[in-house]
Amino acid sequence: MRHATAQRSYVDSVAVLSRHGISRARSSTSHRSGFTLIEVIVAMAILLIVIVSVLMLTTVSASSLKDSEMRDMAKNIATYTVEYLRSRNVTSDNNFIATSSWFNETTGTGTFPGLVDLGGSQTEAVETNSSVAALTVNMHPATPDQNFSSLPAAFYSSLQGYVSLANNPRDADPSTEDGNAKVDGGKYYDDRNTGPPYIVRFPGSSSSSSAIRNFTALANYNGMIYSSIANYDPHYTSTKAGTMAYRGFRVLTQIVARATEDPNNLGHALPHVQYYDVQVTVFWILGSAEHSYSLSTQITTYGV
Repeated sequence: MRHATAQRSYVDSVAVLSRHGISRARSSTSHRSGFTLIEVIVAMAILLIVIVSVLMLTTVSASSLKDSEMRDMAKNIATYTVEYLRSRNVTSDNNFIATSSWFNETTGTGTFPGLVDLGGSQTEAVETNSSVAALTVNMHPATPDQNFSSLPAAFYSSLQGYVSLANNPRDADPSTEDGNAKVDGGKYYDDRNTGPPYIVRFPGSSSSSSAIRNFTALANYNGMIYSSIANYDPHYTSTKAGTMAYRGFRVLTQIVARATEDPNNLGHALPHVQYYDVQVTVFWILGSAEHSYSLSTQITTYGV
């Protein structure tokens, strides 16, 4: 009896221990549902980093694409401007003005071959039927080593918007078509800030349906070019106010008339132009900055 009781007691104790073991095993192998707050914060931080990276990449790609499109357009405008200047260049091979008015090296009189303004003649004044005068830049060539300070008359520059001009412009300051120009006398577009006439004309007429209208002067627009670097060109300024108050493209055409002979060593006072140093710079606004593209070349007009 004692033995049986002891055995039964042993079995009972084992059963109790077994129940306790089973209970502890169930407690250690159970899984909780959901995430802790720290896990959620870490996941959100990783997701935020991925989203920000994708957005930044998209923004940079869009900005790069826009800059590429604007730059390609600027290249086309600059190329057109240079080729237009070539077409307005009068040489002995394509002379369409009276030969009696050509420059005479012996006497130092007459007009000069060279670039023609939008009036179709070589005059900065109102054209008359009795006279065809040379552009100032055609009459005062500089030698290759002369700069703006030594002979400013040899330097031409005009700033204009990329727009189609009117065939018969109305007097206005600024002009109706281009905020960089003024019209006086009903014939010529003159640079509003510096005075020289426009030489370049972009395709079309402002009254046609295909007119180019890719420049808009905004309120308080200043037709100057902001630069912290000193530049001989009168269009450049260190005052930023209003210089970038525009949309579209604007074109700076810079021309220097050159001659290999020194006018001070000649028997006459007016040597003829032999070639032009030309630089065309196209400006546009992207974001809050102004960008530019430049194209430089030489155009021979009279020969050496």
